[in-house]
Amino acid sequence: MVKLEEDEDFEDYEELDEEKPISQQVYDYKSRRILVWIEDKENQPQVEETLAFLLPYATIRYVNNEEKATELSEKEEWDTYVVDLMEEGVSTSEFVKTANNNLEIMLVALNYSRLNRDNEQSEMYFEPIRKLFVQDNLNANPPEGEQQ
Repeated sequence: MVKLEEDEDFEDYEELDEEKPISQQVYDYKSRRILVWIEDKENQPQVEETLAFLLPYATIRYVNNEEKATELSEKEEWDTYVVDLMEEGVSTSEFVKTANNNLEIMLVALNYSRLNRDNEQSEMYFEPIRKLFVQDNLNANPPEGEQQ
C-alpha cells in the first residue's frame, strides 16, 4: 500500500477553485434596443440580471403583458424582441406572430426559468446565448428568390 504525503500548502489550492474565469472579450451593445416580454414576475430579476450581463450598454425595456409589448413596439423602434415561448399564451400571441413575420426585427426566445445567474462568468454557458443576439445573422440567409 502506498502512503501519500499531505501537501502543507493544500489550503492555497482551495482558493483557486473559488475564482471564476473572466471573459477576455469586450462586448458593447450601445446601439441595441431590446424589448423583453416577461409574463411571470418571478423570473424577472434573473432575466434582468442575465440580459444586463449578456448585453452591456444595450437599451433594454421590460414589459409584463402583451398589450404593453404591442403598444411599445408600435410607439418606439426596437431591433430585438425577447420572449419565453414556454410562458402561457406567449407562443400563440399576436405580438409573437407579428414579430416573427417582421424581417427587420430579431425575435429571440429564451427559457427564462433556465437562465442561471450563477453561471454568469462561464463563457461556455453564455456564449451560445449571446450569439442569439448577433445582428449579422438577421439577414444572413434570405428566403429563396430574395437578394440582399
